[in-house]
Amino acid sequence: MTIYDYIVVVFYLAFMFLLGPVYKSFSKSASDFFRGGGNMLWWVVGSSTFMSTFSAWSFTGGAAKAYETGTFFLLLFACNIVGYLFTYLFTAAKFRQMRVVTAIEAIRKRFGNTNEQVFAWLPIFANLVLGGIYLYTISIFMYGVFGVNITLLIVLLGSVVCLMTLFGGSWAATAGDFVQMLIVLSITLVMVFLTLSHPQIGGLAGLLEKIPEAHTNWSLFDRPWVVVFFAVTLLINQLVQNNSMTTTGGAKYVFVKNGRDARRSTMISIFGYLILSPIWMIPALAATYFHPNLAVEFPMLNNPNEAAYVAMAQTLLPTGLLGLLVCAIFAATLTTINTFLNVSSGAFVRNFYIRIVDRHASESKQILIGRIFILVNGVLMMSMAVYFQGLKSTPLFDLLLIAAASIGIPSTIPLFFGIFVKKTPAWSAWSTMLVGFVLAIMLRVVLTNDFISALFSPQEAFTGQELSDLNIAITTGALFVVCTAWYFASMLFYKWETEGYERQVEAFFVEMNTPLRMEDEHGKTEENDRRQYDVLSKLCLIYGGFVMLLNLIPNSWESRIYISLCGTLILSVGVVLRSIGARIRRKKITSLQYS
Repeated sequence: MTIYDYIVVVFYLAFMFLLGPVYKSFSKSASDFFRGGGNMLWWVVGSSTFMSTFSAWSFTGGAAKAYETGTFFLLLFACNIVGYLFTYLFTAAKFRQMRVVTAIEAIRKRFGNTNEQVFAWLPIFANLVLGGIYLYTISIFMYGVFGVNITLLIVLLGSVVCLMTLFGGSWAATAGDFVQMLIVLSITLVMVFLTLSHPQIGGLAGLLEKIPEAHTNWSLFDRPWVVVFFAVTLLINQLVQNNSMTTTGGAKYVFVKNGRDARRSTMISIFGYLILSPIWMIPALAATYFHPNLAVEFPMLNNPNEAAYVAMAQTLLPTGLLGLLVCAIFAATLTTINTFLNVSSGAFVRNFYIRIVDRHASESKQILIGRIFILVNGVLMMSMAVYFQGLKSTPLFDLLLIAAASIGIPSTIPLFFGIFVKKTPAWSAWSTMLVGFVLAIMLRVVLTNDFISALFSPQEAFTGQELSDLNIAITTGALFVVCTAWYFASMLFYKWETEGYERQVEAFFVEMNTPLRMEDEHGKTEENDRRQYDVLSKLCLIYGGFVMLLNLIPNSWESRIYISLCGTLILSVGVVLRSIGARIRRKKITSLQYS
């Protein structure tokens, strides 16, 4: 990287940090701080939801998987699309119509006070682990670019995202994601264009000729039945976790104005995975041609293939745009981590602090406690990332999927079926989770390569890829079957529940299925909408203007064209948003004149 690339990175970090103070004035109440007052624009929330799942892991662990197995990696994105289609059809509106500030409050309404406390702490620890993984993955990527000590990178990046969320709350964590999505989109499109237009590639047809045969023929590294087993369990995992009360979708949809907006926001994720995912993986596929031996180029990385995107960026991008790619990776990860921090903070304050410690805490005190919690949780997340640095034998792709299954499946099964099935006792939720956690621990001990080989007794020994896929599939499948069986078996004991609990559950289902009238909760929203458009337009114009200034860097005219394309995309969006904000302002003035 050149001095110009470093300037781009420094500007981005400063830009992200300042989002906190910019959005600080938006938080007048605890509801504002933890969920944007339930009054955010649907496409902003949709962008944030998509960015929360499209993290730096996609550019490191995901890129490594695409580098090693090619189109096989698209299975994950295909399963996400199915999961979000289910959300659009069945659950998005329900999440918003639960009428809560945090997702954990919905658990109290559905399963009672005990489950509220159990599940209030669960996402805190789960997000701590997953946040540590994501922070570690971005540091791995930055190490490949900068060669700086990974621990130092963890502390630096963790501090930036922690302080941004601490000041701006859900507004900074969510609204800022939209600008970051534009950064990821613009640089990804440039990377793809440079890859396919490279003389040694010769377009998409040329790329398909040059990549290894196994990248399009999965049976060369996995037996067909292993692929099917892995795909089915992965689909189950993504479907359940994308439609649970406490995961990203369920936690994000409380930010929008009503059930209709919740459904509309899911379309951002669906189209994002449908369009961006296949495009995104093209540079990782081409890395097999340009960089066939990443272990030689990045010998200090635990898993050198996780530097596939870095290697391609260094090969293709002109001065300045490499720094912009680094910013895109920052953007992809920081959105995920600040979501974890914000959700955990909301659970701690709204479902523990004001329920157990101080029932009369003022709105300002709730915000203060939330900020203190974000600071402490951020430090713990950094410590967790440093811990993962020592797990040298576990690829990031496998690490994330195993963690998602072991933690996610037990905790989300009751919170998924609980939206549809009424007649389960209150203890069905926490007991299902407990059974799942015990099984997950047992599986981590039992599921060795030798055990898997002995279980299936193949005539030809399993490859390392097959053993890895089977480990993930068995973990997911076993947890799903056992947790689901336990949850539904608890229905046998529903008849012993109290009448008070039955009325509570019935009221929850009635409320969840009753459309929300905007005027009842928000009143007139034009002024808030205009303010959101104005702030977002200014952010886009500032960042787009900075990207255009990169044309002053000594570069070829061709490189300047690519820089201009990135800047123009961001600037154009800023102009459109500013125009919409002005139109809302004129409409309000006109209505006042005639009133």
